[in-house]
Amino acid sequence: MFDRISLDDDQLILDTRSVDMAEVFAFLKEHGCHNPEKLELFGTDLCLTAPSAWDASFVPFFASTEAMWHAVRTRSKKPEHMHVIGLDEDQQVSVSRLIDLYFLLRETLKTLCHSEGDDSQTHKYIFFSSKESLLTKLEISYLMTCSELMAIDVGEMGLKDAQKMHAAVMADEDVHCEERRHVMRETLADLLKDEKECSLRLVMGFVSKFYKKYNERYKVYVSKFSVNKILTEIESDCVSFLSKVQDSIMGQQTKAFAVPGGIVAAGAILKPATTPWDYLVILVGLVISTWMITSLNNNVVSHIDLLAEQFDRSTKKYDDIVVGVEEIQEKIEDSRKKLSSSSESAKSKLGILTRVCYLVFILVSLILLKRFLETP
Repeated sequence: MFDRISLDDDQLILDTRSVDMAEVFAFLKEHGCHNPEKLELFGTDLCLTAPSAWDASFVPFFASTEAMWHAVRTRSKKPEHMHVIGLDEDQQVSVSRLIDLYFLLRETLKTLCHSEGDDSQTHKYIFFSSKESLLTKLEISYLMTCSELMAIDVGEMGLKDAQKMHAAVMADEDVHCEERRHVMRETLADLLKDEKECSLRLVMGFVSKFYKKYNERYKVYVSKFSVNKILTEIESDCVSFLSKVQDSIMGQQTKAFAVPGGIVAAGAILKPATTPWDYLVILVGLVISTWMITSLNNNVVSHIDLLAEQFDRSTKKYDDIVVGVEEIQEKIEDSRKKLSSSSESAKSKLGILTRVCYLVFILVSLILLKRFLETP
């Protein structure tokens, strides 16, 4: 049906000879003509240039690429249907790819930009970037001639790269969308920093380079984000293990109050004790008490050693990290030193408590021996 369309005195005409009008209308409806009955028919020539018959008043057929470009270049979105009369299939694909790329990048830059300019700065996307307290303004014009558009060399891969970037900045529901936009802005500013005149034509020309640089930067950002998350996890593990060590020593120190209580109790029991059996009962009770306290102390020491081993095992999962390895290892070593210092301090206190228990046991045993020897 396309080969029946021609230009006649600045009018696009569709030759309807030997074709059923129902078939013609069906073809036109497929290409955005919501009311083909409004089109004027002169004999067998159907005039297509009646904007009111077309969706958004846009006639999708053009006699040349220049006419097509003049009609679409300032539109906010790409028209759903477009066809240039006289182009072969390969040329149509090439033109369509350029138009797709143009509108994809325009929508991407529109989403990324901080301003679209005013009446004195039309057809521009304006960006602001701040580095080292220096504010930089970047203006990207999307106006270009048809010859400039046709001179851009872009393949299918370039279009796919543009589609990936477009999808990355338009995913508003993604919590990391704003971070991706920030990385993409910084990448664009870096690529255009040495250009005297920034335009969408330049961006279209290096779209694959743009995507590659953005992808590299975003991977670094994600890796840095992951490193910060890992550092937080290590700090949390360290605090958790230190709390467990502290709880263990505090619980055992509470039991340590039984030591002076044991001395007082032994003194009170020794006073009325007169027979060897009395002394034996006191000695057995003292042995059991001393054994329980020292045994619990040893259990707590073993528990502290186990906590240190658990911390070491928990940090093994970070051994395969490549990015930020120095920061992670430094954090692990710092946490290990804190845990080791706390563990050694706890073990030292428990060791003192154990020695005090033995001292009390020896002291009371000597008193019992003396009383036993003095018994008539």
